[in-house]
Amino acid sequence: MITSFLLATVTPSATATPKVDADLVTPGLKGFLILFVLAVAVYFLGRSMARRIRRVNLEARAEAEAKAEAEAEARERSGPQG
Repeated sequence: MITSFLLATVTPSATATPKVDADLVTPGLKGFLILFVLAVAVYFLGRSMARRIRRVNLEARAEAEAKAEAEAEARERSGPQG
């Protein structure tokens, strides 16, 4: 009894697939506007990300240069060892 019920619900009917004209189904203005807004958002997020990455790289480079200068000064202070 359960098997016949499952088969009845799974079997597609002829009215389940209506005929659709492919020329009439388009995203239209609403789809274009949504895509445009998403593209603008991605552009500004990319700019922001690039700016933040550049700032982190500059800070890391400045930190490495400061560390190298401190090590050079420490070597000069200790003088020649030998």
